[in-house]
Amino acid sequence: MTSVDVSHDGSYIVSSSFDKSVRIWDSYGTERFPPLLGHQGRVFAVAISPDSSQIASVSEDQTIRLWDARTGEPDGEPLRGHEGKVTAVTFSPDAQWLASGSDDDTICVWNVMTRLEVPFGRLDCQGVVRSVAFSFDGRLIAAGDIEGRVHLWSTGTFQQARTPLQANNSGVYSVVFSPDSRRVLSGGDDCAARVWNMDSGIQVFSLEGYKGRVRAVTYSPDGRHIVSASHDKTVRLWDANTGAHLLTLYGHHSWVRSVVFRPDGRSFISAGDDTIRTWNMEAALRLSSEAEHDPLVRLGSAALNEDGWLVGFSGELLLWLPADYRGHVQLPPCSMVVGRHRVKLTFDEGSHWGTDWTACWRNGSHPTIGPSPLSL
Repeated sequence: MTSVDVSHDGSYIVSSSFDKSVRIWDSYGTERFPPLLGHQGRVFAVAISPDSSQIASVSEDQTIRLWDARTGEPDGEPLRGHEGKVTAVTFSPDAQWLASGSDDDTICVWNVMTRLEVPFGRLDCQGVVRSVAFSFDGRLIAAGDIEGRVHLWSTGTFQQARTPLQANNSGVYSVVFSPDSRRVLSGGDDCAARVWNMDSGIQVFSLEGYKGRVRAVTYSPDGRHIVSASHDKTVRLWDANTGAHLLTLYGHHSWVRSVVFRPDGRSFISAGDDTIRTWNMEAALRLSSEAEHDPLVRLGSAALNEDGWLVGFSGELLLWLPADYRGHVQLPPCSMVVGRHRVKLTFDEGSHWGTDWTACWRNGSHPTIGPSPLSL
């Protein structure tokens, strides 16, 4: 999946894919209609209108398509105007405009009713566009480009609101405003997410610790938390006021490209190259709180890396396993955080540990430990 969004009434989810399709799912994960087909190239992003009636999708075929969310049918002819792949799309809060970003270095703003570009002309980023967002008060448009900049325009004049913010020296793949529209959050190629103050243009703090590109960022509806997703296969939860890292969620087995909160803030959704996953917000916060005081809880949110390290919820190295042991590790399901997981280390008779670890092999290759030495 390349992108995911949730309707504002919370009744359905929409996703896009490299297979050229758009899909509509109900809140239980069942497809409402057959795949929505029409794009002639990979679909990079989707967005749902504020009244939940319309879906917009953008593709490498240089078009923006609109779909009727109630029927799954195309809503008029595709919007054409970009001269490169269209990579980002979003509706304004009042549903009056639709903004799209492209490899042609521009943002197009469309009148949703007339399906025509606004007469102010295109917004020039002077760099390939990877993300676009309206502020919640509708006064600003933000865009991230491949040069590592965050651009800001006023929707009143469609002129630049300030000098572009230099987030990094590579690409900005996701931008989003805080619910109070006073901050903008960006995620990029430098393995970090950054929070900016809109009044001063100064960086408030950066969110670091990733081992891959930060592909998606979002605020919780109440503005208290940030969720980010990365090419390192993780989804991370942060305190939006302090920038403190709260929890790393494992479960995806490939790049994670998109995250979005449900309108009630009780859960959020991540989309990766492998699947779409739903995470329980209340349980995630409880797990984060418990982990501060109980090291066993940290193991309950662990993941086994390819190099044999069992990694904790903050990315700390907990335990290294020889190759012969790794196939026997049983981790709890992480697609939905359901609460506290306890850890049991089982050492069968004849097992070895500590300074006697070399005795774990017979003839230099076979471990003497039982078939399931580690159960989480």
